[in-house]
Amino acid sequence: MKILRRLALVIVVLLVAAWFVLPGMIENRNNHVLNHPPYTVSATTKELHNKLIVADLHADSLLWKRNLLERGTRGHVDIPRLAEGNVALQAFTVVTTSPRKLNIYRNSDKTDQISWLAFVQGWPPRTWNSPKERALYQAARLHQFAQESQGKLTIIKSRENLQKFLATRTPGQVAGFLGAEGAQPLEGRLENLDELYNAGFRMMAPSHFTDTAVGGSAAGMTKDLQNWAVNGYAAWKPKA
Repeated sequence: MKILRRLALVIVVLLVAAWFVLPGMIENRNNHVLNHPPYTVSATTKELHNKLIVADLHADSLLWKRNLLERGTRGHVDIPRLAEGNVALQAFTVVTTSPRKLNIYRNSDKTDQISWLAFVQGWPPRTWNSPKERALYQAARLHQFAQESQGKLTIIKSRENLQKFLATRTPGQVAGFLGAEGAQPLEGRLENLDELYNAGFRMMAPSHFTDTAVGGSAAGMTKDLQNWAVNGYAAWKPKA
């Protein structure tokens, strides 16, 4: 019995360590931040930068276990650092699948590292094996951040939203919109577009590092854009 109790204690300690330590370690390993030496920026340059409408169209920050309303010590993006850099518009492009041994040449969708990452980070069980549910979960996180930001973060869902934001923006305010890195959240079914759209998604690539039913990835196995014609229509049939 003592051995079993000790084993149970070890398992609990390992789970707690995984919950609090592993996500940060993984993000630090994958999202390096380079500390450049200080540069001299002229007053004219600062003035010009402050007048610019700065937009960044890629950040997978919602994947990681961080409060984006707090200035982080790892990763690249959070609301305080975006505000400091005068970023007006940030695309939060969610990651929903990632193959093992990720490379830029050839990747199969037979493996998926996000499953165990979702588990380790304490995501709901529905996300463990579903790209669509992972996308919806990350969208919900962004909406929660916006709700708790006291106006510092605005979610853009239309041209009118963006126009209003830019017309009324004050220093320190950041707008964000949701996108998907690849069509994996569709899970081969076009009707899933409605649910993702309702969750706030306004941008989606046909593929990312692996092929999808919509199209082949340049870093995938088929490297063509005919997957939809061959596979997609079989998965999605319009209602009569």
